[in-house]
Amino acid sequence: MESLPPEVCSCSAIRQAARHMTRLYDQILSPAGIGLNQYSILAKLDRFGPNNLQELAGLLIMDRSTLGHLLRPLEERRLITIKPSGVDRRQRIVALTKKGLALLNSAKSLWASAETRFGEVFGEANAAGLRAMMRQITMVDIGVAEA
Repeated sequence: MESLPPEVCSCSAIRQAARHMTRLYDQILSPAGIGLNQYSILAKLDRFGPNNLQELAGLLIMDRSTLGHLLRPLEERRLITIKPSGVDRRQRIVALTKKGLALLNSAKSLWASAETRFGEVFGEANAAGLRAMMRQITMVDIGVAEA
């Protein structure tokens, strides 16, 4: 790729970098039959347990409609369940199934190899600094309401 000048827009720069990184993770995760977005959902459910759609969207820093679109194939493959809450039937609870956990566990080594590859190419210290900076970005109040 030809050398391009740096982006003027911070959001464009972050989105382009995210798409570039997503290609790496999607390619490496492909033998497991899932992409990075699906892996991230399964991993959050494994880490935090069953959650309603709003809470899961918040954990993923994603809007509910995008999350709903990503959940359908996981539900169809029986990797997750989506059921009404026992407390408030208007809420839907998303949970990882045994099949989903098995797939996640088998994909963890693939995900780890993507992490390793990025660390080798970008530098471990740079990768750690980048993750810290991205976390800061997600925590700063930029003055917009959460979706």
